[in-house]
Amino acid sequence: MTSISHNRSIVTPVKKAAPPITMVVLNTLTDRPFNGFRVTGSDNAKFAVANVSRLLLSYEDYCAPRKRKRKPDDLKTFHRQVQALVCDLIHREITCPGGWLAIPLSNAALGSLDRYKPPSVSKTIKGVLNYMAAPEMQHIERRSGVWNPSDKSLNLVSTIRAGESLRHLIDDYGLTLNDFQTEKTQESIVLKDSKEYHNDSGKWIQYKDTPQTNQYRQAMRRINDALIEADIRSLPSEDTGEIFDTTDRYLRRYFNNGSFELGGRVFGGFWQAMSKQDRKRILINGEPTVTLDFGQMNPRLMYGISLQEMTIKDAYAIPGLEDHRDGIKLVFNAMLHRTTSMSRKPKGSVELLPKNRRIQDITSRIEYYHRPIRDLFYTGVGMRLFYNESQILMEVLTQLLHHGITALPVHDAVIVPQHHQELAKSIMLTVFKEKTGTEGIVNLE
Repeated sequence: MTSISHNRSIVTPVKKAAPPITMVVLNTLTDRPFNGFRVTGSDNAKFAVANVSRLLLSYEDYCAPRKRKRKPDDLKTFHRQVQALVCDLIHREITCPGGWLAIPLSNAALGSLDRYKPPSVSKTIKGVLNYMAAPEMQHIERRSGVWNPSDKSLNLVSTIRAGESLRHLIDDYGLTLNDFQTEKTQESIVLKDSKEYHNDSGKWIQYKDTPQTNQYRQAMRRINDALIEADIRSLPSEDTGEIFDTTDRYLRRYFNNGSFELGGRVFGGFWQAMSKQDRKRILINGEPTVTLDFGQMNPRLMYGISLQEMTIKDAYAIPGLEDHRDGIKLVFNAMLHRTTSMSRKPKGSVELLPKNRRIQDITSRIEYYHRPIRDLFYTGVGMRLFYNESQILMEVLTQLLHHGITALPVHDAVIVPQHHQELAKSIMLTVFKEKTGTEGIVNLE
C-alpha cells in the first residue's frame, strides 16, 4: 500500500474574491512584484524609515492639512505602509539598481479581503505613494498601469522604483540587505486557479481552512522558522559577481487548478533563482554544500501509481534515440501535462531531437518503451505527479530537520551541507520507497 494520493480534490473558492495584490502581470524582466511583507531588521533601517515618515507627515501638513488627526489605528497603518514601501524599494535598489516594483493599485486589488495580502496594502496606500512621488519628496518614481478589458494578457500594472531621496538613504544610513527582513505572518499555503490564457499564472483563490491545509501550514511554519535561524551564506557569483540576498528564505507551497492535491511544489528562497553553478557557492554553517536530486522522478512516480516495478534503468534512453536523451525527457514530460496528442515537437526540444523524426514517431516509441504506464500519457497527470513529488520532498525536509540538517528545497532536489550527504541520500531513498512503493534514485548534481 502506498501513501501517495491518487485522487483529485477540488476546492470551491470563496465567492466574490477580488484578485490579490500578489497577482501581477510584469511589464519587463526588470520588474518584480512588490513585497509588502518587507520590514526593518536593524536600528539603521528603523531610523531611515522614521525619517521618511516624518518628512511625509510634514509634507502633508504643508500641502493638505488634516482637519482632524488620524485615529491611532489609521496612523499605525500609515507607518506600516511607509515601512513596507521604503524597505522593499531600497531592497530592490540594492539588489537591482534602477529595478522596478509592480504594485496593483485598482480598487478591487486594494480593497479586497485577501488572506495573501500584506496588512500594509489598502486603498490609503495610494495617498502615501502620491506624497512619496511628489517633486518635493522624490522618494519614488512611478509608471501608471494599463487596463485592457478586451485582452487581459495585455494588462500592465503600475510600477514604482526608488527615487533620488531613497537612494541617498542607502548611503546615509549604510543600508545593506542584512538591514531588512520579511514578516513571518504571511500566508505560506497558496491555492491557484486554472490558467485563463497562455501568460496567466493563475489567480490566487480564497479558501476556507481545513485540517489538511492547517497541517500543510504547520509543516511550512516549522521549515520556515528553521531557515530563518539557520547560518546560510553565499559567495558572490563566479561568473557575474552578483551578490545574493541570503536573507530571502521564506517559502510558500503552491497548489494548482483549485485543488490541494494538484501541484504543491515549494517556491521561494534566494537559492531557487540561482544557476546550478552558483548554488555550489552556498555555505551552510560555514560548510560547502551539495545538491542531491531524485533521478527520473516522473517516470518512477508513474510506475508507482500503476503499481508496476520499473525495471528500465534509464527511462529516457529510448531504443534508437539514445543520443537524444535530453530531447526525449522534454517530450516525455510534455506528454504528462497534455490531454491530447502532440502535433509538433514541444518548445525547446527541436534542437535536441533528430530532424528526420516526426513527433508522432517519437511519442509512439516512448509509449511502447513504457507500455506498463502508457495509459497515463495524455491524461493531464502532470500536476498530480507534482503533488506526489511535493509530498515526498516535504517529508524529506521534515526528516532532515528532525536530524538537525538544514536543507534548501529545489523542486525534486535538496541542497545540504557536504558532510551530511550520505545521511540525506539515505533519508531521500527511504521516504521515496515509503511513499511510492517503488525504488528511487538520488543523484549528486
